[in-house]
Amino acid sequence: MMPQHGDTEDIDASEFSWLNVTRGSVLLSRTESITSYKNRRPGQHRSGTQGQSDTTPDASQHANDMCSLNDWPSHARRNRVQIQNEADGQKKSGRGVLKGLKVSKKRFASGSAKLNVAFSDRLGGSTGMNYRSFVDDVVVFMKRSMPLIGVRTWADIHASVHRLIVADVLERWDLEDTPDMEDKILKIAKERYRGWRSTLHSTYKAYNTDAARMANVPEDLQPEEWEWLINYFGTNSKFQETSQKNSDNRKKQKAIHRVGSKSYSQLSFEKRDLETGEEPDCIALWELTHTKNGIWSNKESQDVYDKACE
Repeated sequence: MMPQHGDTEDIDASEFSWLNVTRGSVLLSRTESITSYKNRRPGQHRSGTQGQSDTTPDASQHANDMCSLNDWPSHARRNRVQIQNEADGQKKSGRGVLKGLKVSKKRFASGSAKLNVAFSDRLGGSTGMNYRSFVDDVVVFMKRSMPLIGVRTWADIHASVHRLIVADVLERWDLEDTPDMEDKILKIAKERYRGWRSTLHSTYKAYNTDAARMANVPEDLQPEEWEWLINYFGTNSKFQETSQKNSDNRKKQKAIHRVGSKSYSQLSFEKRDLETGEEPDCIALWELTHTKNGIWSNKESQDVYDKACE
């Protein structure tokens, strides 16, 4: 039975020894970490919702153990019951989980040749017509290789596991294998890994009980991973403290950008001087990303700009 967070004294301490990791100590890939977790807990695995039909009663039985739509965390994954209710019997398409299908089609259309991508001279991010496809590919490779079980932060994962992402990218993109290129790839992977775990934590907070959480395993996770994360999010006091601090800090951020999902690197690239290739400086880029039709997103954004211009 899944342990409740008020009953941690009944939990086998060996299950949580994975939390006592140090920087760079996690040597397992994602698949290896799942296998190891299963082997450490023989006979204790609880199946989740993956592979079940939409008529399974598990998720609906816990409909009262989750947040209302009005209180649903902004980045939390929606579950099947919610999607069905919102669709009102109609097929409802959503953003879903990134699977890399678009970039695969683009690669197939080009004869399976390696795709090209450029990088911003000023900011270092991917740019050009394939910039979004490149990021999507990095995310797919990151999720394929990076473990969730036994990891507190990206820094806990050994460089040899990070390198798996780089190898996958270099195999499919026309890029040189240099330390600088590796840094660019891993910078994207690190940011998206943190975002992935943040989304999973938001999904955790959307439910009131562990039973409801286990009845709604996120689509891109194995049940073992979700079980471990539920325990980690709910019992690790250091994580909870850090999470609360980060939440408080985000509430203090008043400036609002207006570029949507487009990266600053791509916008800077698009606004470059076509003759010299020079991209906007930091102050000019701030104005570009925080105004629309010459109107500032809010007073705080304009105040930052005015102070920088002094």
